[in-house]
Amino acid sequence: MPQLDVETRLANLEAKEEIREFIASYTAVVDRIDALDDLLALFTEDAVMRNPAGVHDGKAAITEYFTKFFSSGATNFSRHHATNQVITILEPGIARHESYFMAFLGREGDSKIAFGRYKDIVVKQDGVWRFREKGNDIVAMTSLKDGWAAGFLPGGLPVKAA
Repeated sequence: MPQLDVETRLANLEAKEEIREFIASYTAVVDRIDALDDLLALFTEDAVMRNPAGVHDGKAAITEYFTKFFSSGATNFSRHHATNQVITILEPGIARHESYFMAFLGREGDSKIAFGRYKDIVVKQDGVWRFREKGNDIVAMTSLKDGWAAGFLPGGLPVKAA
């Protein structure tokens, strides 16, 4: 692997820190629940989002998904936390972001926690990072009542304690 010059290494470090801030902004905006325009501004026009509800191809499809999700009223509290972030600079202005996430939710009258992975491609457009590809893979979800002490079955359902 060729040795990168100091300027490239510094630019990569700066980009990685900007992307960490961008992901933190995403989690804060999605947690506001009522900030649809701010959330949609984080995506490119040709973005693709993949989540358990399916593939949402293009900003119009992403808008439709989030509009339905937030207007359902099923979620009234949300706190997302990205951890163990790995950011790979693919080329200047394009990077892969992967991390675990935990989401604490007030959903459908229950206190829930979701465990998952983010798998994203982010691009810098007009000086601003945006999602070109947004992957939200929920590995497991449970309620506080059901817990997770016994682990999870394939498919992410909690093992019932004996």
